[in-house]
Amino acid sequence: MEGVVLNDKMQREADRLLAQIVQADSMIIAVKAGARADGFVLGLETGGALRAGDAENLYIIFEAALVERLKTLTKS
Repeated sequence: MEGVVLNDKMQREADRLLAQIVQADSMIIAVKAGARADGFVLGLETGGALRAGDAENLYIIFEAALVERLKTLTKS
């Protein structure tokens, strides 16, 4: 998550959410994990806890991971 400034607690949660997406063993679980990640970012954004642009970068990171995982699961 280069370029995104998060405090330690937020970074751990972002890493945990990303890992849930990457390790999802079904499309449903992957989509649910992606939705949780989006909610996490929305909460940080709404609470003013992110610098300008960091929310968008997080959305992009989580979305890219989700798309990649869904592609992988589709091939399985």
